Amino acid sequence: MSESLTFLSVVIGQVITGGWDKTLKCWDPRGASGQERTLVGTYPQPERVYSLSLVGNRLVVATAGRHVNVYDLRNMSQPEQRRESSLKYQTRCVRCYPNGTGMLLSAIGNLRLDGTLYIHYGTFATGGCDGFVNVWDGNNKKRLYQYSKYPTSIAALSFSRDGRLLAVASSYTFEEGDKPHEPDAIFIRSVNEIEVKPKPKVYPNPPA
Repeated sequence: MSESLTFLSVVIGQVITGGWDKTLKCWDPRGASGQERTLVGTYPQPERVYSLSLVGNRLVVATAGRHVNVYDLRNMSQPEQRRESSLKYQTRCVRCYPNGTGMLLSAIGNLRLDGTLYIHYGTFATGGCDGFVNVWDGNNKKRLYQYSKYPTSIAALSFSRDGRLLAVASSYTFEEGDKPHEPDAIFIRSVNEIEVKPKPKVYPNPPA
């Protein structure tokens, strides 16, 4: 059975899916019943689709083989950009910045990472199989905060829409094979502004 991902674009009113069948599909949920009438388009991908992210008219597709395709939803005939991830290991997750100026890629390596953006400041959090969640300032390439260690691997995490809460899924991801591990759990924690707000740059005083 192939795995699939689903996104809803409120801009064009379509449902977008990507799967391990190496295709991206756009669906019109307002159409009549039956696949032929609701499937708007099918777009082949270079490899299995692992992650999708959407902001405005921009859709980013991350696949196996470290491929990253960027589409304009108004013209899906071909990708606007074709890239290869600069990360050494397989892409795990892609997330667009809310203002559309960039994207966050996380990868599976020695640490399996998942990422989520904090929309108010453009910073982001990552979690790995070491059980730690870190908050980063991507523009300045600095870590802002590290939360206390969770019982086992971080399988997923996400900020609430208003940015006040962070949900963390602690679940062993079998990066070390089948072994005894802590039970799955979901933690909801309040977010303090000091944990996610970028620190102002300090410039040296000019010489007298």
